[in-house]
Amino acid sequence: MAIPLIIDTDPGVDDAFAIALAARSPEVELVGLTTVFGNVALDLTTRNALRLLAHLGRTDVPVVRGAEGPSGAPEVHGEDGLGGQALTLPDNDRGIFGDDVVGFFRERLTPETVVVAIGPQTNIARALEAGVEFPRLIVMGGGLGLGNTTERAEFNFWADPEAARTVIRRGNPLVVPLNLTHRCIADAEFLGEVDPVLSNLTGTYRAYMENRSENQGIYVHDAVAVAEAIVPGTLKTTTHLLDIDDEGALVDGNHQVEVAEDTDWPALRAFMEQRLSV
Repeated sequence: MAIPLIIDTDPGVDDAFAIALAARSPEVELVGLTTVFGNVALDLTTRNALRLLAHLGRTDVPVVRGAEGPSGAPEVHGEDGLGGQALTLPDNDRGIFGDDVVGFFRERLTPETVVVAIGPQTNIARALEAGVEFPRLIVMGGGLGLGNTTERAEFNFWADPEAARTVIRRGNPLVVPLNLTHRCIADAEFLGEVDPVLSNLTGTYRAYMENRSENQGIYVHDAVAVAEAIVPGTLKTTTHLLDIDDEGALVDGNHQVEVAEDTDWPALRAFMEQRLSV
């Protein structure tokens, strides 16, 4: 039986790879996408989610418009969130399913559902505060002594530290941090093997990476988190005592948090290449 999966997302180039990975994996039933501000503004993340599903032939998957807030990564993902290529993707005639994310979670969650949150944690925190219980919650965010927005804070947690704190304290998440995802690079060879429509979204991100490191590719942060939902046990975890400070940084605390610390990247890379090929 396929695992029901909901992705909370702010597409975003690596979000696009994550969504495609889920849409093309028979192990999961993609129940819906809930959108949130983040890499770009909410209007754009919602539009991008709709267009990505249209490209993937999955207009059956509902898109629920979620929380608004400040956006912040045009230098990485482009002004439109998809490397300037969003409008090359097809329209999704289905349109937005609604804007009640908490209600969507209440209606669609089952004891088997996995929710993967790969943007700022605002939607998830609001649901937790409204009494929603997530059977399994996987979160891409944070870093153990590592940041990508400030020296210590990762973007998703930095964008809404209070929400991240709520999720860490009340959501019982599996956290997929930068310490792991920075080892998972989709290089030029990888990008040459997968769906060229997805590869075409990566130009701005690749230029950003090339200007700041020797990496000739992109981090696939969000796809790493989604891979764990598709094949549980893909990521090796350790329990840490953590909390979130006012900057959005993971710090020592007294809340038990499962943190993904390792994976077989060559095997995971091969899995992603196979699923993301046309």
